[in-house]
Amino acid sequence: MNKYGTQAMRYWKRHAPERYRRIENPTRFFTELGLEAQGQITDLAQRIETNPALTLARTRSSGQTYLQDVAHRMTALRIAEEVVMQQLAWVTDPSLPLDEARQEWNQTTPNDENLITWAERMQDSPDLMPATVDLEQKAKDWAVPVWFLEGMVAAEIPRQYLEEHQSLLAEAATIRFLREVH
Repeated sequence: MNKYGTQAMRYWKRHAPERYRRIENPTRFFTELGLEAQGQITDLAQRIETNPALTLARTRSSGQTYLQDVAHRMTALRIAEEVVMQQLAWVTDPSLPLDEARQEWNQTTPNDENLITWAERMQDSPDLMPATVDLEQKAKDWAVPVWFLEGMVAAEIPRQYLEEHQSLLAEAATIRFLREVH
């Protein structure tokens, strides 16, 4: 059993003991779950790593070092682990099915329009641009890289910049949603 299966097994034993007891062969179940998680994590991490928006950001700087490349790959892996394990392995008992909870979340949380308004406000008053720490926090809250926020402010038309990075925003929305349901 790989580490993902082991993590899921421990989690189920602790947070869903009744469901765990109903599993006929826990070792086989969590071994298969771990292998499925590992495959999905590998695929998602690779998609995040090769996302054109992220690749462009990495190659803009001619000073890309080995350590920066490793950090980029590790970040992609951690994001993929968080997303896949949330969807596949962690047991939650929401009052709504996951798809309905996502629809409700989409309707009740700040949307991408808020980012456009923020970027336009920063363009109008550059002295309001947040400090690096605040910008990093905003990036973390929105589950986007700092370079994305900086690029949005630097873009001639923030809305167009946002539309060009829809895949990154979709992944970020999934991460934010999963953070809240867990």
